Amino acid sequence: MSYAVISCDLDTVDRHLEGYGISDLPPCDRVYRQAVPRLLDLLAELRIPGVLFVIARDAESERPLLRDAVAAGHEIASHSLTHPQPFRTLDDGALREELFTSRARLESATGTEIAGFRAPAWDVDDRVLAGVRAAGYRYDASVFPTPVLIASRHSAYRRSAGKKGSIFAMDLVGHAFAPVRPHRRDGLAEFPIAVTRWLRFPVYHTMNYFLPGWFFRRTLRAVLRSNMPVCYELHGADLLDLEGDGIDPRMACHPGMRLPLAEKQRLLRDVLEEITRARRVVTYRQALDERLAA
Repeated sequence: MSYAVISCDLDTVDRHLEGYGISDLPPCDRVYRQAVPRLLDLLAELRIPGVLFVIARDAESERPLLRDAVAAGHEIASHSLTHPQPFRTLDDGALREELFTSRARLESATGTEIAGFRAPAWDVDDRVLAGVRAAGYRYDASVFPTPVLIASRHSAYRRSAGKKGSIFAMDLVGHAFAPVRPHRRDGLAEFPIAVTRWLRFPVYHTMNYFLPGWFFRRTLRAVLRSNMPVCYELHGADLLDLEGDGIDPRMACHPGMRLPLAEKQRLLRDVLEEITRARRVVTYRQALDERLAA
């Protein structure tokens, strides 16, 4: 049986809104207070581990929560220091700070090795990946090998209050035709986000909000029937309640935010149960340690 990895990007509400062109917001902790406990409860119920990609700006303040997650068998990985966008255009000094300092802060907060990195909005190129490797990470999980990214960027641009042209700055072509299987790249393990083998149709949680349920489940099952590892990604916002959790109402533009929390929890539970029935669920670091990445 091939394996699966469940990962969750803990983008905070202020960082999501910054991506939509709404800047200069104070840090928001709703994703840590509401979404993460809901996710950890679900993973515990299903008896599977997950990988939490954390913005290291919040590492020290969230030390108890992160240590509890580690103690429960989950992996903590870096989602940069401050989640700047577009990530690929940072100068060398800023890029080094985002990569090196985020790893150091997360290791201090968790007391464990931080082996992995995922860039904000998956925005990597050869220079960024060289920096990831130089910072001591053992793997990257930023590559999304699908041409659907072009449509995703257009949709995000339309939702953006600032209409930032930089939202198209990432190497869309480089992603679209990258290998779909985990592989090694100049000594760094790369775990691409799940796509179908031939058409490269994306299989990640946000698609649940755009597609008919039957179509999404059919696509998920097709990937699970293949012999490819399945790296399934979701976001902390997928377990936030817009009104009930007191979320900034401008987040209503974000995919899935208008759905009732109970419906979002049902969608996620159904997907994770499907994955758990078909695959052995591991963390990225576990896949590396067991030499499953090649």
